[in-house]
Amino acid sequence: MNTDTRKMVLVTVLCGLGYMMYSVDRMTVSSAIGLIATEFGLGKGESGILLSSFFFGFILFLFVAGIIADKLSGKPVLILGLMMFSLATMLTGVAGSLTSLIFYRVMTGIGEGIFWPAASLEVANVTSEKQRTTVMSLYWMGYPIGGFLGTWMGAVLGPVFGWRVVFYVAGALGMVVALLYAVLVKNDRKPTDLVARQAAERVPLRTLFRHAPVMMMALYYFVLLAGWWIVLLWAPSYLMQVKNLTIGTAGTIASLLGLTGALGGFLLGRYCDKGDFLRRRRILMAITAVSGLLMAAMVLTPSVPLVIVLVMLLGFLGYPITPIVLSVTAELVPPSLRGSAIGFVMNMGMAAGGISPIVAGYFAQHYTLQPVWLAAAFVILCSSLVLLGVRKLPVTAANPAGEPGPRAHLAKH
Repeated sequence: MNTDTRKMVLVTVLCGLGYMMYSVDRMTVSSAIGLIATEFGLGKGESGILLSSFFFGFILFLFVAGIIADKLSGKPVLILGLMMFSLATMLTGVAGSLTSLIFYRVMTGIGEGIFWPAASLEVANVTSEKQRTTVMSLYWMGYPIGGFLGTWMGAVLGPVFGWRVVFYVAGALGMVVALLYAVLVKNDRKPTDLVARQAAERVPLRTLFRHAPVMMMALYYFVLLAGWWIVLLWAPSYLMQVKNLTIGTAGTIASLLGLTGALGGFLLGRYCDKGDFLRRRRILMAITAVSGLLMAAMVLTPSVPLVIVLVMLLGFLGYPITPIVLSVTAELVPPSLRGSAIGFVMNMGMAAGGISPIVAGYFAQHYTLQPVWLAAAFVILCSSLVLLGVRKLPVTAANPAGEPGPRAHLAKH
Protein backbone atom coordinates (compact mmCIF):
# COMPACT_ATOMS: atom_id res chain seq x y z
CA MET A 1 0.00 0.00 0.00
CA ASN A 2 1.60 3.29 -1.12
CA THR A 3 1.60 6.54 0.86
CA ASP A 4 -1.36 8.09 -0.99
CA THR A 5 -3.50 4.99 -0.51
CA ARG A 6 -2.63 4.77 3.19
CA LYS A 7 -3.59 8.42 3.64
CA MET A 8 -6.86 7.91 1.76
CA VAL A 9 -7.76 4.98 4.03
CA LEU A 10 -6.79 6.89 7.19
CA VAL A 11 -8.73 10.02 6.24
CA THR A 12 -11.78 7.99 5.16
CA VAL A 13 -11.85 5.89 8.34
CA LEU A 14 -11.39 8.82 10.75
CA CYS A 15 -13.87 11.05 8.93
CA GLY A 16 -16.30 8.13 8.90
CA LEU A 17 -15.87 7.66 12.67
CA GLY A 18 -16.47 11.37 13.19
CA TYR A 19 -19.59 11.08 11.10
CA MET A 20 -20.70 8.10 13.14
CA MET A 21 -20.53 10.11 16.38
CA TYR A 22 -22.37 12.97 14.69
CA SER A 23 -25.11 10.54 13.64
CA VAL A 24 -25.32 8.81 17.03
CA ASP A 25 -25.99 12.18 18.61
CA ARG A 26 -28.64 13.19 16.08
CA MET A 27 -30.58 9.92 15.99
CA THR A 28 -30.49 9.42 19.76
CA VAL A 29 -32.63 12.53 20.06
CA SER A 30 -35.06 11.10 17.51
CA SER A 31 -35.45 7.70 19.15
CA ALA A 32 -35.47 9.02 22.74
CA ILE A 33 -37.82 11.96 22.05
CA GLY A 34 -40.61 10.17 23.89
CA LEU A 35 -38.47 9.84 27.05
CA ILE A 36 -37.26 13.43 26.77
CA ALA A 37 -40.81 14.69 26.17
CA THR A 38 -42.05 12.84 29.26
CA GLU A 39 -39.30 14.26 31.47
CA PHE A 40 -39.77 17.84 30.29
CA GLY A 41 -43.55 17.67 29.69
CA LEU A 42 -43.39 18.41 25.96
CA GLY A 43 -46.22 18.18 23.44
CA LYS A 44 -45.72 17.08 19.84
CA GLY A 45 -45.29 20.67 18.66
CA GLU A 46 -42.55 21.35 21.23
CA SER A 47 -40.96 17.99 20.42
CA GLY A 48 -40.84 19.02 16.76
CA ILE A 49 -39.06 22.25 17.71
CA LEU A 50 -36.55 20.27 19.77
CA LEU A 51 -35.91 17.86 16.90
CA SER A 52 -35.27 20.80 14.57
CA SER A 53 -33.27 22.96 17.00
CA PHE A 54 -29.83 21.66 16.05
CA PHE A 55 -30.57 22.62 12.42
CA PHE A 56 -30.72 26.28 13.44
CA GLY A 57 -27.01 26.19 14.25
CA PHE A 58 -26.21 23.65 11.57
CA ILE A 59 -27.44 25.65 8.57
CA LEU A 60 -25.61 28.82 9.63
CA PHE A 61 -22.16 27.30 9.24
CA LEU A 62 -22.25 24.69 6.46
CA PHE A 63 -21.51 27.09 3.61
CA VAL A 64 -19.18 29.29 5.70
CA ALA A 65 -17.17 26.26 6.83
CA GLY A 66 -16.84 25.08 3.22
CA ILE A 67 -15.44 28.47 2.18
CA ILE A 68 -12.97 28.55 5.08
CA ALA A 69 -11.86 24.98 4.35
CA ASP A 70 -11.19 25.99 0.71
CA LYS A 71 -9.15 29.00 1.81
CA LEU A 72 -7.19 27.34 4.60
CA SER A 73 -7.31 23.58 5.01
CA GLY A 74 -9.96 21.02 5.78
CA LYS A 75 -8.04 19.57 8.73
CA PRO A 76 -8.21 22.40 11.32
CA VAL A 77 -11.81 23.20 10.38
CA LEU A 78 -12.76 19.52 10.72
CA ILE A 79 -11.09 19.21 14.14
CA LEU A 80 -12.71 22.40 15.43
CA GLY A 81 -16.16 21.24 14.38
CA LEU A 82 -15.69 17.74 15.77
CA MET A 83 -14.51 19.01 19.15
CA MET A 84 -17.33 21.55 19.33
CA PHE A 85 -20.19 19.17 18.58
CA SER A 86 -18.70 16.47 20.83
CA LEU A 87 -18.59 18.87 23.78
CA ALA A 88 -22.13 20.10 23.07
CA THR A 89 -23.30 16.47 22.82
CA MET A 90 -21.96 15.77 26.31
CA LEU A 91 -23.61 18.93 27.64
CA THR A 92 -26.95 17.81 26.17
CA GLY A 93 -26.87 15.05 28.77
CA VAL A 94 -26.77 17.57 31.64
CA ALA A 95 -29.59 19.82 30.36
CA GLY A 96 -31.99 20.70 33.16
CA SER A 97 -34.65 22.57 31.23
CA LEU A 98 -36.11 22.78 27.74
CA THR A 99 -34.31 26.11 27.19
CA SER A 100 -30.88 24.69 28.04
CA LEU A 101 -31.63 21.54 26.02
CA ILE A 102 -32.45 23.61 22.92
CA PHE A 103 -29.34 25.77 23.48
CA TYR A 104 -27.06 22.70 23.58
CA ARG A 105 -28.76 21.27 20.50
CA VAL A 106 -28.12 24.51 18.60
CA MET A 107 -24.45 24.42 19.67
CA THR A 108 -24.27 20.80 18.55
CA GLY A 109 -25.63 21.88 15.18
CA ILE A 110 -22.98 24.60 14.85
CA GLY A 111 -20.21 22.07 15.47
CA GLU A 112 -21.73 19.60 13.03
CA GLY A 113 -22.12 22.35 10.43
CA ILE A 114 -18.42 23.16 10.71
CA PHE A 115 -17.37 19.49 10.62
CA TRP A 116 -19.39 18.17 7.66
CA PRO A 117 -18.13 20.20 4.66
CA ALA A 118 -14.56 20.08 5.95
CA ALA A 119 -14.66 16.29 6.33
CA SER A 120 -16.27 15.87 2.89
CA LEU A 121 -13.59 18.11 1.35
CA GLU A 122 -10.83 16.09 3.03
CA VAL A 123 -12.20 12.88 1.51
CA ALA A 124 -12.76 14.49 -1.91
CA ASN A 125 -9.18 15.77 -1.99
CA VAL A 126 -7.59 12.35 -1.38
CA THR A 127 -9.62 10.62 -4.10
CA SER A 128 -9.76 10.68 -7.88
CA GLU A 129 -12.96 11.07 -9.88
CA LYS A 130 -12.90 7.35 -10.79
CA GLN A 131 -13.04 6.25 -7.14
CA ARG A 132 -14.69 9.22 -5.42
CA THR A 133 -18.26 7.91 -5.15
CA THR A 134 -17.11 4.59 -3.68
CA VAL A 135 -14.82 6.26 -1.14
CA MET A 136 -17.44 8.89 -0.31
CA SER A 137 -19.88 6.03 0.30
CA LEU A 138 -17.40 4.31 2.63
CA TYR A 139 -16.91 7.57 4.54
CA TRP A 140 -20.69 8.07 4.58
CA MET A 141 -21.20 4.59 6.05
CA GLY A 142 -20.34 6.16 9.38
CA TYR A 143 -23.60 8.08 9.21
CA PRO A 144 -26.05 5.16 8.76
CA ILE A 145 -24.05 3.01 11.19
CA GLY A 146 -24.19 5.84 13.71
CA GLY A 147 -27.89 6.21 12.91
CA PHE A 148 -28.40 2.54 13.74
CA LEU A 149 -26.46 2.85 17.00
CA GLY A 150 -28.09 6.13 18.02
CA THR A 151 -31.63 4.98 17.22
CA TRP A 152 -31.10 1.65 18.95
CA MET A 153 -29.39 3.10 22.02
CA GLY A 154 -31.97 5.81 22.48
CA ALA A 155 -34.91 3.41 22.15
CA VAL A 156 -33.51 0.33 23.88
CA LEU A 157 -30.81 1.53 26.30
CA GLY A 158 -32.49 4.85 27.08
CA PRO A 159 -35.43 3.34 28.98
CA VAL A 160 -33.00 1.21 31.04
CA PHE A 161 -30.05 3.53 31.76
CA GLY A 162 -31.60 6.90 30.95
CA TRP A 163 -31.34 8.92 27.74
CA ARG A 164 -28.58 11.17 29.14
CA VAL A 165 -25.94 8.43 29.34
CA VAL A 166 -25.91 7.92 25.56
CA PHE A 167 -24.96 11.57 25.02
CA TYR A 168 -22.06 11.31 27.46
CA VAL A 169 -20.64 8.32 25.61
CA ALA A 170 -21.13 9.76 22.11
CA GLY A 171 -19.52 13.08 23.07
CA ALA A 172 -16.47 11.44 24.66
CA LEU A 173 -15.88 9.18 21.65
CA GLY A 174 -16.14 12.16 19.30
CA MET A 175 -13.36 13.94 21.16
CA VAL A 176 -11.16 10.86 20.86
CA VAL A 177 -11.65 10.82 17.07
CA ALA A 178 -10.76 14.53 16.86
CA LEU A 179 -7.50 13.94 18.74
CA LEU A 180 -6.62 10.97 16.53
CA TYR A 181 -7.17 13.08 13.40
CA ALA A 182 -4.98 15.87 14.78
CA VAL A 183 -2.12 13.46 15.50
CA LEU A 184 -2.29 10.93 12.65
CA VAL A 185 -3.26 12.99 9.58
CA LYS A 186 -0.44 15.17 8.27
CA ASN A 187 -1.03 18.73 7.12
CA ASP A 188 0.35 18.11 3.64
CA ARG A 189 -2.98 16.68 2.60
CA LYS A 190 -2.99 18.25 -0.89
CA PRO A 191 -1.14 16.31 -3.60
CA THR A 192 1.13 18.44 -5.78
CA ASP A 193 -1.05 18.05 -8.87
CA LEU A 194 -4.13 19.17 -6.91
CA VAL A 195 -2.33 22.28 -5.63
CA ALA A 196 -1.24 23.12 -9.19
CA ARG A 197 -4.76 22.66 -10.57
CA GLN A 198 -6.29 24.77 -7.80
CA ALA A 199 -3.82 27.58 -8.45
CA ALA A 200 -4.43 27.43 -12.22
CA GLU A 201 -8.20 27.21 -11.94
CA ARG A 202 -8.92 29.47 -8.99
CA VAL A 203 -12.09 31.43 -9.68
CA PRO A 204 -14.07 34.00 -7.66
CA LEU A 205 -16.58 32.56 -5.19
CA ARG A 206 -19.40 34.64 -6.70
CA THR A 207 -19.25 32.59 -9.90
CA LEU A 208 -20.59 29.63 -7.93
CA PHE A 209 -24.01 31.33 -7.72
CA ARG A 210 -24.16 31.75 -11.49
CA HIS A 211 -23.46 28.07 -12.11
CA ALA A 212 -26.85 26.53 -12.95
CA PRO A 213 -25.95 22.83 -12.29
CA VAL A 214 -24.84 23.61 -8.72
CA MET A 215 -27.98 25.69 -8.12
CA MET A 216 -30.16 22.83 -9.41
CA MET A 217 -28.30 20.32 -7.24
CA ALA A 218 -28.91 22.57 -4.23
CA LEU A 219 -32.62 22.85 -5.11
CA TYR A 220 -32.87 19.06 -5.49
CA TYR A 221 -31.26 18.47 -2.10
CA PHE A 222 -33.53 21.01 -0.41
CA VAL A 223 -36.71 19.44 -1.81
CA LEU A 224 -35.48 15.91 -1.12
CA LEU A 225 -34.58 16.55 2.51
CA ALA A 226 -37.82 18.42 3.16
CA GLY A 227 -39.35 14.95 2.98
CA TRP A 228 -36.43 12.77 4.04
CA TRP A 229 -35.90 14.43 7.43
CA ILE A 230 -39.42 13.42 8.39
CA VAL A 231 -38.37 9.81 7.75
CA LEU A 232 -35.21 10.13 9.83
CA LEU A 233 -36.57 12.12 12.76
CA TRP A 234 -40.15 10.88 13.04
CA ALA A 235 -39.77 7.22 12.03
CA PRO A 236 -39.77 5.80 15.60
CA SER A 237 -42.77 7.97 16.59
CA TYR A 238 -44.58 7.01 13.37
CA LEU A 239 -44.08 3.30 14.00
CA MET A 240 -45.23 3.66 17.61
CA GLN A 241 -48.34 5.73 16.94
CA VAL A 242 -49.52 4.41 13.59
CA LYS A 243 -48.30 0.80 13.81
CA ASN A 244 -48.91 0.49 17.59
CA LEU A 245 -45.39 -0.74 18.35
CA THR A 246 -43.50 -0.36 21.64
CA ILE A 247 -40.65 2.17 21.82
CA GLY A 248 -38.07 -0.64 21.84
CA THR A 249 -39.57 -2.42 18.81
CA ALA A 250 -40.10 0.84 16.89
CA GLY A 251 -36.57 2.04 17.60
CA THR A 252 -35.04 -1.29 16.60
CA ILE A 253 -36.97 -1.36 13.31
CA ALA A 254 -36.12 2.29 12.54
CA SER A 255 -32.44 1.56 13.25
CA LEU A 256 -32.43 -0.92 10.35
CA LEU A 257 -32.43 2.12 8.03
CA GLY A 258 -28.81 2.65 9.00
CA LEU A 259 -27.62 -0.93 8.61
CA THR A 260 -29.04 -1.49 5.15
CA GLY A 261 -28.07 2.08 4.21
CA ALA A 262 -24.40 1.34 4.86
CA LEU A 263 -24.53 -1.69 2.56
CA GLY A 264 -26.49 0.17 -0.10
CA GLY A 265 -24.04 3.07 -0.03
CA PHE A 266 -21.06 0.83 -0.74
CA LEU A 267 -22.71 -1.23 -3.48
CA LEU A 268 -24.31 1.71 -5.27
CA GLY A 269 -21.11 3.73 -4.93
CA ARG A 270 -19.13 0.98 -6.64
CA TYR A 271 -21.70 0.77 -9.41
CA CYS A 272 -21.68 4.54 -9.95
CA ASP A 273 -17.88 4.67 -10.22
CA LYS A 274 -17.91 2.11 -13.02
CA GLY A 275 -19.73 4.58 -15.25
CA ASP A 276 -19.74 8.27 -16.14
CA PHE A 277 -21.52 11.34 -14.82
CA LEU A 278 -24.77 10.44 -16.60
CA ARG A 279 -24.83 7.07 -14.84
CA ARG A 280 -24.45 8.75 -11.46
CA ARG A 281 -27.27 11.15 -12.26
CA ARG A 282 -29.56 8.35 -13.50
CA ILE A 283 -28.89 6.26 -10.39
CA LEU A 284 -29.58 9.30 -8.19
CA MET A 285 -32.90 9.95 -9.93
CA ALA A 286 -33.95 6.32 -9.73
CA ILE A 287 -33.18 5.73 -6.04
CA THR A 288 -34.82 9.05 -5.12
CA ALA A 289 -38.05 8.13 -6.91
CA VAL A 290 -38.15 4.59 -5.51
CA SER A 291 -37.45 5.91 -1.98
CA GLY A 292 -40.55 8.10 -2.27
CA LEU A 293 -42.65 5.14 -3.39
CA LEU A 294 -41.37 2.94 -0.55
CA MET A 295 -42.18 5.64 1.97
CA ALA A 296 -45.69 6.00 0.54
CA ALA A 297 -46.19 2.23 0.84
CA MET A 298 -45.64 2.50 4.61
CA VAL A 299 -48.82 4.59 4.90
CA LEU A 300 -50.76 1.40 4.21
CA THR A 301 -51.35 -1.02 7.05
CA PRO A 302 -48.98 -3.90 6.28
CA SER A 303 -47.93 -6.50 8.81
CA VAL A 304 -44.88 -5.84 10.99
CA PRO A 305 -42.63 -8.16 8.89
CA LEU A 306 -43.58 -6.21 5.75
CA VAL A 307 -42.90 -2.93 7.56
CA ILE A 308 -39.44 -4.25 8.38
CA VAL A 309 -38.82 -5.13 4.72
CA LEU A 310 -39.98 -1.67 3.59
CA VAL A 311 -37.74 0.05 6.15
CA MET A 312 -34.73 -2.02 5.09
CA LEU A 313 -35.32 -1.24 1.41
CA LEU A 314 -35.83 2.44 2.20
CA GLY A 315 -32.50 2.51 4.01
CA PHE A 316 -30.71 0.55 1.26
CA LEU A 317 -31.79 3.02 -1.43
CA GLY A 318 -32.32 6.23 0.53
CA TYR A 319 -29.17 6.51 2.61
CA PRO A 320 -26.76 6.30 -0.39
CA ILE A 321 -28.31 9.44 -1.89
CA THR A 322 -26.10 11.86 0.05
CA PRO A 323 -22.66 10.36 -0.80
CA ILE A 324 -23.66 10.36 -4.46
CA VAL A 325 -24.75 14.00 -4.08
CA LEU A 326 -21.35 14.83 -2.54
CA SER A 327 -19.50 13.07 -5.35
CA VAL A 328 -21.56 14.69 -8.12
CA THR A 329 -21.23 18.15 -6.56
CA ALA A 330 -17.45 17.80 -6.33
CA GLU A 331 -17.48 16.89 -10.03
CA LEU A 332 -19.39 19.99 -11.10
CA VAL A 333 -16.81 22.60 -10.04
CA PRO A 334 -13.04 23.23 -10.12
CA PRO A 335 -11.05 21.99 -7.09
CA SER A 336 -10.69 25.54 -5.74
CA LEU A 337 -14.48 25.75 -5.25
CA ARG A 338 -15.05 22.17 -4.14
CA GLY A 339 -15.50 22.82 -0.42
CA SER A 340 -17.67 25.88 -1.06
CA ALA A 341 -19.92 23.99 -3.51
CA ILE A 342 -20.31 21.04 -1.14
CA GLY A 343 -21.03 23.40 1.76
CA PHE A 344 -23.62 25.34 -0.25
CA VAL A 345 -25.50 22.26 -1.48
CA MET A 346 -25.45 20.73 2.00
CA ASN A 347 -26.58 24.06 3.47
CA MET A 348 -29.62 24.18 1.23
CA GLY A 349 -30.54 20.60 2.06
CA MET A 350 -30.14 21.07 5.78
CA ALA A 351 -32.24 24.25 5.68
CA ALA A 352 -35.16 21.93 4.96
CA GLY A 353 -34.36 20.10 8.19
CA GLY A 354 -35.01 23.28 10.14
CA ILE A 355 -38.52 23.46 8.70
CA SER A 356 -40.03 20.06 7.96
CA PRO A 357 -39.81 18.42 11.44
CA ILE A 358 -41.56 21.46 12.98
CA VAL A 359 -44.28 21.36 10.31
CA ALA A 360 -44.63 17.60 10.78
CA GLY A 361 -44.89 18.01 14.55
CA TYR A 362 -47.57 20.70 14.20
CA PHE A 363 -49.75 18.64 11.87
CA ALA A 364 -49.17 15.46 13.89
CA GLN A 365 -50.44 17.27 16.99
CA HIS A 366 -53.59 18.48 15.25
CA TYR A 367 -54.21 15.54 12.94
CA THR A 368 -52.15 12.33 12.59
CA LEU A 369 -48.74 11.38 11.24
CA GLN A 370 -50.17 9.40 8.32
CA PRO A 371 -51.03 12.34 6.01
CA VAL A 372 -47.74 14.02 6.98
CA TRP A 373 -45.85 10.87 6.04
CA LEU A 374 -47.69 10.60 2.72
CA ALA A 375 -47.00 14.27 1.90
CA ALA A 376 -43.29 13.74 2.65
CA ALA A 377 -43.24 10.72 0.30
CA PHE A 378 -44.75 12.86 -2.48
CA VAL A 379 -42.13 15.58 -1.93
CA ILE A 380 -39.30 13.03 -2.17
CA LEU A 381 -40.79 11.62 -5.37
CA CYS A 382 -41.02 15.08 -6.96
CA SER A 383 -37.43 15.98 -6.05
CA SER A 384 -36.10 13.40 -8.52
CA LEU A 385 -37.42 15.53 -11.40
CA VAL A 386 -35.20 18.45 -10.37
CA LEU A 387 -32.14 16.36 -11.26
CA LEU A 388 -33.04 16.72 -14.95
CA GLY A 389 -31.54 20.20 -14.69
CA VAL A 390 -28.19 18.97 -13.34
CA ARG A 391 -25.85 18.66 -16.31
CA LYS A 392 -22.08 18.46 -16.47
CA LEU A 393 -20.62 20.62 -19.20
CA PRO A 394 -17.92 19.00 -21.38
CA VAL A 395 -14.28 19.39 -20.39
CA THR A 396 -12.32 21.66 -22.72
CA ALA A 397 -9.19 20.61 -24.55
CA ALA A 398 -7.23 22.93 -22.26
CA ASN A 399 -8.08 20.67 -19.35
CA PRO A 400 -6.99 17.18 -20.40
CA ALA A 401 -6.64 16.09 -16.78
CA GLY A 402 -10.38 15.65 -16.58
CA GLU A 403 -11.12 18.40 -14.05
CA PRO A 404 -13.67 21.03 -15.12
CA GLY A 405 -12.14 24.32 -16.18
CA PRO A 406 -13.60 27.43 -14.57
CA ARG A 407 -14.38 29.21 -17.81
CA ALA A 408 -15.79 26.14 -19.51
CA HIS A 409 -17.89 25.35 -16.45
CA LEU A 410 -18.80 28.58 -14.77
CA ALA A 411 -18.30 31.72 -16.78
CA LYS A 412 -21.66 31.71 -18.57
CA HIS A 413 -23.75 30.37 -15.73
